[in-house]
Amino acid sequence: MTRSKRLSIVIPARNEEALIGETLNAILASMARAAAVPPSDLWLPDTPYEVIVADDGSRDRTASIVRAFVERAGVRFVPCTGRTCAAARNAGAKEAGGSILCFVDADTVIPVDAVDRVLDVHEKQGRCLVLYRLASREPGLRAWLWWGFWGMARRLPIARAKSMPAFMSCDREHFDRYGPFHETWAIAEEWPLTCAAYLRHRDRFLYDRSLTAQTSSRRMELQPFGYARTFLKWASAVLFPWARMSVSDRIRHRIGQA
Repeated sequence: MTRSKRLSIVIPARNEEALIGETLNAILASMARAAAVPPSDLWLPDTPYEVIVADDGSRDRTASIVRAFVERAGVRFVPCTGRTCAAARNAGAKEAGGSILCFVDADTVIPVDAVDRVLDVHEKQGRCLVLYRLASREPGLRAWLWWGFWGMARRLPIARAKSMPAFMSCDREHFDRYGPFHETWAIAEEWPLTCAAYLRHRDRFLYDRSLTAQTSSRRMELQPFGYARTFLKWASAVLFPWARMSVSDRIRHRIGQA
């Protein structure tokens, strides 16, 4: 793949019809700002940016929603069948032409200044990998405490605490050298990239708290004891390799939604 773009945003998707439209609208608004054009005039092939949705065999309306953005703004749609979020990210990265790769989950809304900030930390500051602050899209004390906890955990001097890749970026050189995402893992699949950045290039690693994306807490909210279960899964993944391969809790919508 010829590296003809400054920035590629890759979105892994599987049965994400409930939220992916809002996610794409936010990304396009941020790219329009960086390109200095009105959002209604944005046509990605004419810019140094691209958006790739790697669809992992969705059975709902995800593909049709994304194709509307393909026609409207030049978003790229890449079908894949890896069966994990990590595999979808890798499929999108393989097709990407950007010297900077930014991974945004399909249920995550980035702020309008996100693209400008991502370019700044990589091109001007020379960072190799950046994690950005996350907050809940849904209201409630439990969700607020959950993402607050992860914000504090990321600041610990522990490589495996650099988790949650719902919104992260890295330069292509770092991805090619230390990646890709671990496709057989359903949790902590980002560790090959984040741990390498923190342990081997700490001066070029950044947890950027100046930029906050709104991400969904639905996986915890929609299952019994969801927050406790998710935390225990992460703690188990730190200690036991087998715990990283669980593929349960694929919750995408409330009961009654497609």
